[in-house]
Parts: sequence; C-alpha cells; structure tokens
Amino acid sequence: MNVKKILSLFLPVCLLLCSCGGLGDTADTADGQLTYYYTEEYKDDMVEKIERYNRWCINHSTEDMKIKLIKFDNYETMSQRLNIEVMAGGGPDLYSNYMDLPFEQLMKNDSFCDLNELIENDTSSDKLDLSGYNKTVMDAGVYNGKRYFIPAFYRVHTLVGEKELLEKFDLPTEQGFHLTFDNMDKVFANYLESPGDIRFLNGDERNGALNADAVMLRLVNSQVNFEKKTVGFDNEDFKSKLETLGQLRELSDVSDSEAEKVAEADSKYLFDPHNSYSNPIWLEIMMTLSDEFGGEYKVNDPVLYSCFEKDEDTYSAGIVDAVFVKKGCKKGGKALAFIKYLLGEHIQNLYTGTSEEYSYGGDVDYLPVLDSAFDNIVKDAGNILERFEMYIDSSGKKGGLHPITQALIDHIKKINSVELYFDLYKSSYDRNVAVPVLQDFRDGIIDAKKCADRLSSATKIYIGE
Repeated sequence: MNVKKILSLFLPVCLLLCSCGGLGDTADTADGQLTYYYTEEYKDDMVEKIERYNRWCINHSTEDMKIKLIKFDNYETMSQRLNIEVMAGGGPDLYSNYMDLPFEQLMKNDSFCDLNELIENDTSSDKLDLSGYNKTVMDAGVYNGKRYFIPAFYRVHTLVGEKELLEKFDLPTEQGFHLTFDNMDKVFANYLESPGDIRFLNGDERNGALNADAVMLRLVNSQVNFEKKTVGFDNEDFKSKLETLGQLRELSDVSDSEAEKVAEADSKYLFDPHNSYSNPIWLEIMMTLSDEFGGEYKVNDPVLYSCFEKDEDTYSAGIVDAVFVKKGCKKGGKALAFIKYLLGEHIQNLYTGTSEEYSYGGDVDYLPVLDSAFDNIVKDAGNILERFEMYIDSSGKKGGLHPITQALIDHIKKINSVELYFDLYKSSYDRNVAVPVLQDFRDGIIDAKKCADRLSSATKIYIGE
C-alpha cells in the first residue's frame, strides 16, 4: 500500500470529522446506561457476554447497570462511525479488540481511561484484586504506565503434527518443540526439498488463526514494535523468511481453486489446525477420547509445536476479549462492574469449560486470566474420563493427562509475550496495512524485496514514525 493510498483512507474521515462537531456525544444515553456498538453482520463474542451480563443484572435487580447495545446495519458503517467519533473524543463507553480501530495509536494518544485509576478508587466490598490473575496476560494492557485495557480470555499459538509424518521429513518429534521464524529454514529443509503429496497446513480457518496466510501475518507483526515505533523489514533476514513462508504456503490448501484437494478423504498435512487447541481440556478430549470425539481429525502419536514464535526466547499468546473504557466516561463505576463480572470466578470458569453449567455440545477454546480458573482446567483435563462417563464406555481407558496435553500446559506456563489480538485479521493494522501488501506478494505481483519495502513505508506511516 503506497502513501497516497493510505492517506486516501484517512482524508474522508478527517473531512467528516470537521463537519460533525458534536458527533462524539451521540452514544450518550439519558438513562445513564453504558453503550457498546455492534452489528448483526459481525456479532462479535463480546456481544454475547454483554447480553449474558444484562440478564444477570435483571435477575439481580440491578437493571440500571445494564449495557445498551447500539446496533448498526453493517460492519463498514459501524467502523466508519467509530473512527469518526473516537477521533472527536466521543463514541461508545466500552470498546473491545473486535472493533476495527487503530488501538495502538489510540493508546499512544491516551484516548482511553486508565483502568488502574478506576480500580484504585473503587471503595466497594468486591474491589478488584489483580494479584490473583495471570500477571503476564493482564500486563499486556499496560502502555506507558497506564492500564488501557483489561484482558478477559486469551489463547496460545500451537500446532499439532503426527510423529510418523514428522519423522518422514526429519522434523523434531519432542513434545513442545519451539518452532520459531529463526529455526524454520533448518526445520523444514527436507520437507521443502521433497514434500511429495503432503501439504503443509490445512487451509480451513476453523479458529481464524491457523492457516498459512495467518503465519505470514505473524512474521510481519514480529517485526513491528508499536510502543517503541520501530520496524524491522529493511533487512535480508526478513525477506528470506518471507520467501520460506511463501514456499510453505504454496504447499497448503488455501485457495478456492484447490478446494477439491481439501475434500479428498486421504488429505495429509504436516500440521492439523483442528487439533491445535489452546485449552487443555479440549486437547485432552480430542486425544484421549479420540475414538469417540476425534472422528476424522484423530492423530496417532501427536506432537505439539509452538506456532512460529518470533525467536527462541519468545512464548506468545493472543487476547480473545479485551475491554477498553472511553476516556472521561462518567459511568466508570458501571464499566468497572462489567469488568469485574468478566473476571469473576463464575464467568472465568464458564467460558473455559470447568463450570457445571457448561455444555460440551460445542467447544470454547479459551484460557482464563483468573489463576484459580486455570488450575481448574488442569484438574478437569486430568480427570476427563470422570466428566464423560455418562457419554462413553470408558472401560480399558486410563486416567491422567495425555503427554501432548501436559506439553500444552507446560507451554502455557512459559508465556512471556502477549499480543492484543489472537486472530490478526481483526487488527486494524493487519486488515488495512499488512494484508493488502501480502496479498500482492502472494499473487506474485511483487517480490519479497518490494513487499518488504512497501511494508516498511506503510507501517511507518501507520505508527506515526
């Protein structure tokens, strides 16, 4: 994306902003309710949680604490309105990382409430104590000393392969192997030389983050430090890595024209995203009870890899739900009440599969930020047969954790880097800057050098260097 194209994206917004002086107040409500924008076209996960919270408020006779959901006809209209209002200092009271906003820039410009102040000034009996939460994940919301957002759930990046298949290409088979952008050339050397009919990674976006295109986005994001406003595209190392990922992508089913390959019953992949769970409960279900629940995704002798980390020292995770509060919000106490609800024991257990209310009819691949809720996950994963005795004949099966599940738990405990997004396609930077440039690279319109040059110039404009 060139400079003219980027400027063309912002100019209409600036013109609209100049003509909409009082627009920032349009989300205010006379009854003092908190507000949140959404659209049926893209009903994000935060909407469901807000609806659940509103029902809780009704059941507990605190209807004045409910959050008003303001619906838009489509996602594009909502995004345009959001960007205009936010730049004018207005907009809804609550924001989430599902919204198409340049959160990195907005935090740099101090556009959100410092949630530490809300927490510290709270005099209620249920004052929030962050010491019982995952510090690494929670501190992802701290920017320049201010806590601009609170994470509620997160996920880790992993890949699952089959031992026999990995051995065929001399790939590592130890549980929890740390795959990085630095070692991938060596790791995949034999596979790239002669892949045969084994494809790299299934193109099906089951969870929106485990396809070959998303891996390229991970590489791009690993070269950008939004807080320090630095980029690392101007080096031969990045271009070489991009070319390697381009080769791997060609060995994946990622285009509609290859849809018939995906449909083949005997399709084989080095890594299968259908088994790349973040939640140990669900990985244990797929592996220990694979005959009953694994179906076509059953993996023999599964091996867990970390999913393309930045370097040998990085173990990363991405946030699923992040809550921001508008700066100057006069309903800070109500916003804090919703945050407490999300971080409470009931919701943290419910959305991660350890609550008695939870139904295993569908998987929720979340990890909780509450330490005790994570302990419950580990406990339940180790006693999975107990939880499923009503559904299966467990005769002959043993309790305890599958080795790959233990490797996942060990991996989670190593997390030292947390990103605002798990699914990078929800990031304003990736959607509007990185994806268009990478698309030209994938289509062969530009080579790795030109791709790096364009990423560098466009990213510098985005971060305001």
